[in-house]
Amino acid sequence: MVLDTGVKNPNSLLPSLTTAIKRALSLEVWVSNSRVRVASDAFIRRHTEFDSVAGFCAACPCNEDTISGVQRLSTDERDAFVARTTDFETWAEMKQSAAIQDLVVLQNV
Repeated sequence: MVLDTGVKNPNSLLPSLTTAIKRALSLEVWVSNSRVRVASDAFIRRHTEFDSVAGFCAACPCNEDTISGVQRLSTDERDAFVARTTDFETWAEMKQSAAIQDLVVLQNV
């Protein structure tokens, strides 16, 4: 194995690293574009009292039933809603957990 990577020969190391880097970068773009999508419906079902992202947004005390509406709340209001209705204490913690779970899925771990 090459450098304990699970890769059996050096010729396959570069493509494996390239794929991993591309997946990580695509996740970074996905997380930074979080006004469109923060978590999957499956993540919301597992970690909140809601069945979908739409349900989460509709229950949030914001003016617009979208992720953008949720993000426009003050940090305190948003974190209070997240703490009350999810497995997380803050919006940042929820987004980070969703991103990590998506990375695991992207890597097929």
